[in-house]
Amino acid sequence: MNKLFSVFLIFSLNASAEGISDLNAFVSNVSSMSSEFSQVVLDKKGSKLQDVEGVMLFKRPNKFRWDYLKPYQNQIISDGDRLYMYDQDLRQVSINPIAKVGGSTPLLIIAGKNIEKYFTLKNIEAPVGNEASENIKWVEAIPKEEGAGFTKIMLGLNENKLSVMKIVDAFEHITTISFKNAKFNVSLTDNDFLFKLPNGVDVVQNGGISNNLSTTSNQNKNKDAELIAFANDWANAWSTKDTELYLSKYAQDFKTPNGDALSFWQASRRQKISSQGKILVEIEDIKVSTKVENLARIQFKQRYTSDKLSEMSNKSLLVKKIDGQWLIQEEISGK
Repeated sequence: MNKLFSVFLIFSLNASAEGISDLNAFVSNVSSMSSEFSQVVLDKKGSKLQDVEGVMLFKRPNKFRWDYLKPYQNQIISDGDRLYMYDQDLRQVSINPIAKVGGSTPLLIIAGKNIEKYFTLKNIEAPVGNEASENIKWVEAIPKEEGAGFTKIMLGLNENKLSVMKIVDAFEHITTISFKNAKFNVSLTDNDFLFKLPNGVDVVQNGGISNNLSTTSNQNKNKDAELIAFANDWANAWSTKDTELYLSKYAQDFKTPNGDALSFWQASRRQKISSQGKILVEIEDIKVSTKVENLARIQFKQRYTSDKLSEMSNKSLLVKKIDGQWLIQEEISGK
């Protein structure tokens, strides 16, 4: 009996160990891929938050495109140097250097070459909720970069080919991407990964925003996008615990919550933020209203998560443009 158990144990360990070797074989032997995909997002209770379909391509190193087709049409494209993310509803394109966002982009684990530069790999058994299959080997990838926006990726490979991918975020939402009708080592050119800028969209690039149209209506739209980008930059600075960048978003005449002197409030914020472990601040349902040309109010729902606290609240920022920069004059929170 002990001998049989030992043989079974060795077999199990060998089967598990094949996960990383299959992933390495996939990276080494598959230079390109095209596939249809379905993407389902579940919250931590198992309720469905999103169900979309699309097509994807990749070509090593670092070139990929994801075209979401149903029920909306968005795009994520990397030409190898820059990452383009187009949101059709916002009519906005964000552009970032791949070198800057490599560790926070799950898609690079598929199209990249030096995976272990950004991720720590580990062999795992089939995740809960997946039917066990001796043909599917699983690898867990943990991002080395803090503030990546997700906690881990689980890759399922079948005969050294990618079959399914799961992404877990800080709120325990699970995104499952299943590939079908996949073709490997297909002939692709660099032109397949060129991003074509749609007319009339706002462009967020390196912290700044520009617009490819110069009409008055689009100037107003550009202003809204600029304020939305300001709010996101403020939240990101808080999330990454960059206190100096975070505090630089506040005006010298900022109305502190308890009427304290600004220097006292700044010192208390530094202490509170630095005393936390990991922080994640996410904002959604952003609404912008402009009172006068250089004064506006930004309203949104804020989800704050730390090692000690998790809460959702409504927030309002009264901002003023001073010397070409938007700065917060008043901050109001409510449940």
